[in-house]
Amino acid sequence: MKRRELLRRGVAQCALGLVASALGGLSRLYSSAVTPSPGRAATPRSLDAADGVARNRVGGRYALTYDWTDGRGRRWSVDLSVPRPAYAAAARRPRGYLSALESARTDPHARRLVERIDAANALENRNGVAFPDTARFERAVSFVRSLPYVTDTASKGVPDYVRAVPETLVDAGGDCEDLTYLLVGMLSQPPFGYRTALAFLPGHVLVGVHRADLPTTHADAATLPDGPYVPVESVRARPIGEFRDEPVLAVYGDGLEFVDRTAIAETAAEVARDPSELETLNGILTSLSA
Repeated sequence: MKRRELLRRGVAQCALGLVASALGGLSRLYSSAVTPSPGRAATPRSLDAADGVARNRVGGRYALTYDWTDGRGRRWSVDLSVPRPAYAAAARRPRGYLSALESARTDPHARRLVERIDAANALENRNGVAFPDTARFERAVSFVRSLPYVTDTASKGVPDYVRAVPETLVDAGGDCEDLTYLLVGMLSQPPFGYRTALAFLPGHVLVGVHRADLPTTHADAATLPDGPYVPVESVRARPIGEFRDEPVLAVYGDGLEFVDRTAIAETAAEVARDPSELETLNGILTSLSA
């Protein structure tokens, strides 16, 4: 199935859930994604040289080395370890769009990753001057964007699977939801401490960052509708504040802060016109009415 069709399937579930939440019942979004078989969920995906990530099992942990190029064309390399029990526990947990968001905002692996990236920055910054906030922010974004886009069907065998941060780091990739949660985890904690949100578009999910929290170089970036959040892509190399020309369906920060019911209805209707989606939509509607 084409990548866009997979993304539309995922966003249809998000959108319909957000409609339900707007009317009351946010808890339904806390465990709405499909879970694969236990064995497959707990098994990291296979990596190859093109992924730019090396992974080895060392005792009770996964030792990872990430190599990527930032927006200025500079090469970086960061080592990180993730305990195998942490990956297994993440694979077993109940999963949903909002529970994944809340978990990501305090995830210790995301915070440790930022510390490791800062350590790499310190090696480059040999004169001892504090590394600029703009460079730190753009380095974090470039790291996430460097990870491979991987569909849930190809990697987990189910149409919609929400990875927790440890899973995305060990799998060294994910779809737009997974990479968005990873970036949220990195930006929500020190040294950033940004206020973050999820923004849903037809066929896509991206990060929202409160404009007042961004470095001054991005102080004039455009915001998402009816709010202070600046869109930040996790899978596409777009300038901060820019995203593709499609309607924003909803924004969820500390709560549901924006919802376009007309756009959501149109998106759901478009998906429903594809007969191959009817079974998925039926399952979504059943879960929402439970």
